[in-house]
Amino acid sequence: MDVDSSKTQVLDNVNSDHFDSHPVYSNDPRKLVSLINQFVTVTTKNQKLISGWVHTVDPVSESFVLVKFGMEGGTAESIILVPGYNVTNVRLHPDVASPQLKDKIDSLFQQNEAHFSKADLDRRRDALCVWLKDNRVSYSMKADNCLEVLQFATIKPPYTAQSVVCTNEVVLDKILKLLQDCPNLSSSR
Repeated sequence: MDVDSSKTQVLDNVNSDHFDSHPVYSNDPRKLVSLINQFVTVTTKNQKLISGWVHTVDPVSESFVLVKFGMEGGTAESIILVPGYNVTNVRLHPDVASPQLKDKIDSLFQQNEAHFSKADLDRRRDALCVWLKDNRVSYSMKADNCLEVLQFATIKPPYTAQSVVCTNEVVLDKILKLLQDCPNLSSSR
């Protein structure tokens, strides 16, 4: 996969009226997907060689996320983001990732979710309701045990920062700070 020629094409067409000249329109998505879980060596503009297992490739920026494992292959040595603008060449190696290695790569990017019992969720919800009330923040309880806060945000079980849904960034920031400062919520688990 030679990225250099497509980048030159984009630079040549910057002043033209053709908006479809961006590489995202000419890249073959199947080719990019086929690189996932493959061992590659990426050459950068300054001729640096970076090798690793591909976790993903961004089709728009053409950036690579590579995972490099230690000598024994047990733990990840590093996770490397190679920005697409810096990539000049990608060489695919014949190494094939085993199903265990694929799972190991994927597990590096998965968030560990805490599992709460029904009683723990009830305690967390009640503690949050008390905290919101003490801080004079209006909320309402929904049928699915979600809390609607300030009519803009929803806090879903397990009532963590990751379970807040809000389109208003100002409100989201204030709710996240309240959640972070809630004393009984953090001690519940």
